Amino acid sequence: DNREPIMQLVILAAGQGTRLGDKAQNKPKCLVAVNANDVYFSRQLTAFNKFSFSKKMIVGGYGIDVLKAFLQQQGEADYELITNTEFHKGNLYSLLAAKNGITDGFFVFNADHYYSPETYEKMLTTAPSQITIYCDQDRDLSDDDMKVLSCENSILSIDKKLHDFDYGYVGVTFVPQHKLQTYWQAVEATTQRLGDKAHVEAVLNELITHDEKINIVDISGSWWTEIDTPEDLVQASKIIFEATKDEKNN
Repeated sequence: DNREPIMQLVILAAGQGTRLGDKAQNKPKCLVAVNANDVYFSRQLTAFNKFSFSKKMIVGGYGIDVLKAFLQQQGEADYELITNTEFHKGNLYSLLAAKNGITDGFFVFNADHYYSPETYEKMLTTAPSQITIYCDQDRDLSDDDMKVLSCENSILSIDKKLHDFDYGYVGVTFVPQHKLQTYWQAVEATTQRLGDKAHVEAVLNELITHDEKINIVDISGSWWTEIDTPEDLVQASKIIFEATKDEKNN
C-alpha cells in the first residue's frame, strides 16, 4: 500500500503499575517481562511497526528515563517520547500531553494492552470516518472492565458500572481529523468535570451527551491481554506463550 498514511499513533505509557507490586518496581508497568526476558511493551511495538503512521508518539511518565533507555536500546528511533509530569492523575492527562503533536486522525492505545496480530490488522488497516471505539463480546466482564451499551452499532453509554451492556471496551479509540476540534472540546469539558480523575473513556460519554455518534468496531473472535494485576500478568504470559508457540509452528 503506497498511500501516504493519514493517521497518527498515541500510546499511553505513563502508568506506575502499583497493583503489579514488585513486578513493576522502578519502571513503567509496560516494561515488565512476560515469559523470562520477553518485555511486554516490545511485543506491542513490534506489532505497530508493521503499519504506517504519519507520526508515532509514546507518552511516558513514571520511570520515563527507564522507558527512554529501553526505546534507545530497542532502536525505536521513530517514536517521539513525550513526558506527562501529571502521570499520577487519570490517563486523560497523558493524552493531553500529546495534544500539540496531534494534527491528523489518531489512534490512542494503552501500553499495557497487547492484541493478536489479526486484531491489530483489523484495527489499523482502516482509518474510520467517525470517532470509533473497539470492543468485543468474548469476555466475562469484571467490575474493573469498561462496559459499553450500544444501539445500531454506536454507543449509548460507556462505564465500568453499567448493569445493562452488550460489549466490553478493549482500550482503543480512533478520532478522525475532521473531529479533532469536537474531541478536544469534550476533553476540556471532561477535565473540568472530573478533575484529576479524568480518563479517556469519560470523554466518550461527554461526546454522547452532545449527540456525537461514536461507532463500534467489534474485534470479537481473537485474544488480547492487559496487565493491571499479578493475575493479569500470569494470564497474559500464558496467552502470549501459546500464541508464540503457534506462530513458530505455522
